[in-house]
Amino acid sequence: MLHAKPRAGLRARALPVLLMSAVAAAFGGLVALAPVEADRPAVLAYADVAPLVLDEPAVQERAQARASRDRRMDEQARAKAVAAAKAKAAVTAKAKAAAEAKAKAAAEAKAKAAAAARTKTLAKRAAASRGALRIAGRCPVPNASFTDTWGAARGGGRSHKGTDLLAPYGSPVYAVADGRIRNASSSNGGISLYLDADNGETYFYAHNSSNVVRGGRVEAGQLIARVGSTGNAGGTNHVHFEREVGGRSVNPYRFVRSIC
Repeated sequence: MLHAKPRAGLRARALPVLLMSAVAAAFGGLVALAPVEADRPAVLAYADVAPLVLDEPAVQERAQARASRDRRMDEQARAKAVAAAKAKAAVTAKAKAAAEAKAKAAAEAKAKAAAAARTKTLAKRAAASRGALRIAGRCPVPNASFTDTWGAARGGGRSHKGTDLLAPYGSPVYAVADGRIRNASSSNGGISLYLDADNGETYFYAHNSSNVVRGGRVEAGQLIARVGSTGNAGGTNHVHFEREVGGRSVNPYRFVRSIC
């Protein structure tokens, strides 16, 4: 509020005083007002005003701007953190997938190797089985009757060196193994033959009625002769079967039993 000495025409000069009081508010004190007329003394006015205060809406706007900026920075920081986490997760997932693929490939390779090993083992077993069949062949005289007469006394001080396979006249006689045939005949053995087998053993067939194969290679199970009673068979149709291992005669009974 303004306080001044009353003078004539004060109201006519009120507007300039009010304007100057606004300036005085900034200084919070006394302001000298210039006279309107040159011959009149200056009017002293006292401004009783409150200290200057910033506009509250402007302060709030600046605070809101700072808060908005802080929120943007926080959001950006969170976005960066999320992106980094996603990138790390992607790297981890890729590494995991690679490890799983490697493990799967290793397992498949192991399974494949195991399958190959099994196949190889089965092939070996099959080959061994075929080899055993080719070595053992088939029974020299199927359905023949025989007993173990190894070492039994024979005429002239001899002993029996084989197994007699009794069968009807003309029954087929087969090779027990792959090998080569050698024909042989004698007064004791009659029509006979040797089978020099690929397994290193030699087999002797005696008292045949005929030899179907007179030489050359044969396979196990191949027809090579027919049952008879030639030589000193005494009229009994049979095949005298001998087995030599390492050039020495061995009892063929168990061998014949295993294949007949």
